[in-house]
Amino acid sequence: MHFDVLVLGGGTAGCVVASRLSEDPGRTVCLVEAGPDYGAYGEGRWPEDILDARWLAFSHSWETDREDRSQLRARILGGCSSHNACVVIEGAPSDYDEWGHGWSYATIRPHLERARKQLRTRSVERKALSPWHAAFADESPDAIVHDVNAVGMVRWNAAFAYLDPARPRANLTILGDTLVDRVTHSVARATGAATSAGEFEADVVVLTAGAYGTPGILLRSGIDELPVGEGLQDHVGVGFGYEATTAFARDMQVFASTSPVTMGAVTLPVRSSRCAPGVHDLFLFPGVEPEEDGYAISAAVFAMKPRSRGSVRLRSDDPREPLAIDHGFLAAEADVAVLAEGVEALRDLVRAEPITRYAARETRPGPEVDAETHIRAEARGFFHPTGTCALGHVTAGDGRVLGYDGLYVADASFIPSIPCANTNLSVAAVAERIAESIAAR
Repeated sequence: MHFDVLVLGGGTAGCVVASRLSEDPGRTVCLVEAGPDYGAYGEGRWPEDILDARWLAFSHSWETDREDRSQLRARILGGCSSHNACVVIEGAPSDYDEWGHGWSYATIRPHLERARKQLRTRSVERKALSPWHAAFADESPDAIVHDVNAVGMVRWNAAFAYLDPARPRANLTILGDTLVDRVTHSVARATGAATSAGEFEADVVVLTAGAYGTPGILLRSGIDELPVGEGLQDHVGVGFGYEATTAFARDMQVFASTSPVTMGAVTLPVRSSRCAPGVHDLFLFPGVEPEEDGYAISAAVFAMKPRSRGSVRLRSDDPREPLAIDHGFLAAEADVAVLAEGVEALRDLVRAEPITRYAARETRPGPEVDAETHIRAEARGFFHPTGTCALGHVTAGDGRVLGYDGLYVADASFIPSIPCANTNLSVAAVAERIAESIAAR
């Protein structure tokens, strides 16, 4: 079969690109996703955990080669927007200004706003915070109460936001449960893709399989003269657990009797002594999780401008084989120092009222464990991988893969320097802008 555009990967970016490019009824578009497509939201076939905006959902995850929670990514239409915490935060203006190659905060801002609106982003009122989250918000004047892409308590993923309005279009084909092997190309021009459903021809191929999947496809395609898969970045951090007090159990019971409890609702931005002006380089992230007889409380510290870099490589040419993902966490010693300052900031905060009302003591790792020891033993990612087909190294400013006509990247792998914020909104904005550029060709 022949399509004008093949979009390979049905995560946030793929949903954006397929929706925007199919707005032209004269352009045929095919979106290919390795995971299932449960249809439009209104058809009522989506799994409950995927719809539930209160908690992370990992039921539809890619297999990994080892127990590494940092590698988790969604294998379902909507991608990680179908199982994430629904946090909608944009980076600092300087985050985007440093990308270069025609990108800046001024150029991406309209696309951030467009994505925010399309995702039906809403604000969360202060009174909707659980007692644990409210305690952190009360203690920090800089606390961010998250905007969320949730309709009520339904996680409004990119498939609902972008594809549901586009599904009636005769020029849009959505192929679920279809694994992409490689891009087919003749000399230096993309001609289509080989998938588990057969080969497809296309005039334009857009890779939107994410910071792990996109470099995997390019490497299997024999495109290895560029630094594909290098430069992997993710926010890195460590978690803490606490023994809850009877006051917390009582207050949570009262709160939960009238209001929904969510895993995350508040982020506290913090600046280390190494932080550049105008940004913050640490997030403190309090969390709540249900347990058999109530709720458990926790918090995490993440370095939001990490210097460490990792890589994505192939283990084999078989697309079913898990990729070799090396995050390179803490490869730069500066990240250890920044995180250690964040740990101390969190520990100081938890010792203050009103948080001591709810946290009796630190149980994980325990107050006897110093910050650096905990960091080196337990560092993990924030599920925000970026940079593996980076702008200026693998891709041009319009998303085109350097040296190849008709081949584009429009997802998190394109982002050359990770923003100091959760990345889903930025990924949607990148896809919006690249889709706009392709449509104008």
